[in-house]
Amino acid sequence: MGNQVDERDAPAVVATQPTREQTSSEKGVVVDNIDEKPVAAPEPAPQPRRWFHWHEPGTSAEEKRLIFKLDWFLLSYSCLCFFIKWLDAQNVSNAYASGMSEELGFGPGNELSWMNTYFAVGTIVGASAGNLVITVVRPRYWLPGCLLSWSLFVLFMYKCNTGPQFYAMRFFVGMFESAAWPGITYTIGSWYRKSEMARRQALFVISGVLGQMFSGYLQSALFAGMNGRGGLSAWRWLFIFDFILAIPVALYGFFFYPDTPHTTTAFYLNEWERQRARERIEEEGRKPAGKLDLTVIKRIFTSWQVYAFSIAYALWSLTVGNYVMQYFILYLKSQGYSVVQYNNIPTAIGAVNFCFMLGTGYVADKIGARGPVCFAVGSLLTFNFIILTIWDVPHRLLMAAFILCGCYGCYTPLLAGWTNETCGGDEQKRAFILGFMTALGGAVATPFQQYQFPSSEAPKFTQTHGWPSALAMVVALTLWTGFGIPWLQKRDEKRVKVNDEEEN
Repeated sequence: MGNQVDERDAPAVVATQPTREQTSSEKGVVVDNIDEKPVAAPEPAPQPRRWFHWHEPGTSAEEKRLIFKLDWFLLSYSCLCFFIKWLDAQNVSNAYASGMSEELGFGPGNELSWMNTYFAVGTIVGASAGNLVITVVRPRYWLPGCLLSWSLFVLFMYKCNTGPQFYAMRFFVGMFESAAWPGITYTIGSWYRKSEMARRQALFVISGVLGQMFSGYLQSALFAGMNGRGGLSAWRWLFIFDFILAIPVALYGFFFYPDTPHTTTAFYLNEWERQRARERIEEEGRKPAGKLDLTVIKRIFTSWQVYAFSIAYALWSLTVGNYVMQYFILYLKSQGYSVVQYNNIPTAIGAVNFCFMLGTGYVADKIGARGPVCFAVGSLLTFNFIILTIWDVPHRLLMAAFILCGCYGCYTPLLAGWTNETCGGDEQKRAFILGFMTALGGAVATPFQQYQFPSSEAPKFTQTHGWPSALAMVVALTLWTGFGIPWLQKRDEKRVKVNDEEEN
């Protein structure tokens, strides 16, 4: 019949799905066991990329388990350590405003400014060289050891009665504390991928914000319940409680901090996870390279990163963002607020900081760029400092400007992640730059806050032109991180690409 087809004339039909008699090759093609040509297996449909995600799309269950362990042990200690660091950095401001200045007759001599200065000098002394130590000494010994050391000097402050005694204690607190931020940032950068780093850096720095906030709440509670107990004022109890809180955190670090992928002996990581942790970093071209010898000087100071990121961190330090909460406390005190109020209200700065750090970390990871995020935050910070420079504005607007200055804090995780990303596998260069950034920031901020923001001129700083000076630094920071560093990074990436093409 006309519509019947002889089987001999029918075209061969190639199956698109393998049967029991077909097998798949390793390259994803279907091969008939008899005699038929291989047919490419259909490509899996790409999974939609969600805006909010904790793991990168396609991450295996085994690797997710590895990341979970890192988040649980590495990130948890990092957050707790940074919480204690900022608790101890903020406590002197809360103590000063909560009875210390009146009890010890401080004020006209700018004692609070000098306490900040000696703390910054200690940071300068300890930061750069100290962070090179972490490439030789295991982080789980070095970082908890520094935490215990500075906590002891915090404890000693409860016995201080004169300015020079506080200055000496603050110097040593600053020197040992200087290991915390660059050391933890270095370790986090040793474990996480570039696309994972900003979110983790943000969470880590957020814990410091919570430490600042908690210091105010703790001082308020001590003022209400411990003032006069044991013959001690509430501000003295603050230093004692801060020391007590630090002890379990240091012990936790000694036993659970995982060091780095190539040196870890963490009991909670199996052999596959240790190997995979090393591979994850090496796949991004960040395999540990270089060594601690005389060549490290050339590798560091002929790189663009040491200058670009040190300038950025110095400009950030000169915005006096770290001291905004302190100045806000003094402003509220000058307006007649109670002890509880001027210890609690400024913690709103920390809440803003928390939101910005978390949000900017996600956005930076999502878009794969930090420059636009830095520019956007810098624009808001510029607006706030314009209000503070004008000063003679409604009280509520001035309060809002102080509180919104909390956005400044997200620069630290963004710059830290940027440094880890661009320095690749050169561990010594990466460690030194992270420490040098801290030291340089302290070096330039020390005279700046001492002469532009003396505590005797707080909170308006009219005679020293404090707020206009800080505004100029905010504008410079915004332009440098928004346009300067991205241009340098693109230029370096183009140079590396040309060199690779010439070699091949």
